[in-house]
Amino acid sequence: MTAVCDGCGLYVIQDRENVWETWDCGLVEGDDLTVAIILGRPVTRVTWLPSVGHPLLRSTCGSAGIMPDGQYLAMHMCHLARISVKPFKPPTRERPPGKPWGGPKLSEQEIAEYKRIWDMPYSQLKHEKPQPTRSARARSKHYSSRLAGRG
Repeated sequence: MTAVCDGCGLYVIQDRENVWETWDCGLVEGDDLTVAIILGRPVTRVTWLPSVGHPLLRSTCGSAGIMPDGQYLAMHMCHLARISVKPFKPPTRERPPGKPWGGPKLSEQEIAEYKRIWDMPYSQLKHEKPQPTRSARARSKHYSSRLAGRG
């Protein structure tokens, strides 16, 4: 969550999962990471979660959990200069060139049923019974014929 620090008025990132922690907005990596370690500023790793489309902050254990190719945020300390002012840019989603997502292959009947349900008012929709699918009808015929044979 992005907020403004009450003490110095700078924008900060607040992690409110367990213990509320405040981090500077600048992305620390490369030479800036070395500066953060020398100054003794705690850092947290920024991990991008492509499945949900937002970053996750992972705590590091001092300098033991720091990797040179990682991206980090430095802990915010009021009235001290930020280690970095580089903004975080999420990774681009890779898609093969010239191949847009084709989507599911729906029959004309399924598209018509979807449009019918989409345009139906909720008051009418909640009283409608679901139509069995083709495979459900085949299964029910199979089971009813088996039950009839046993009786």
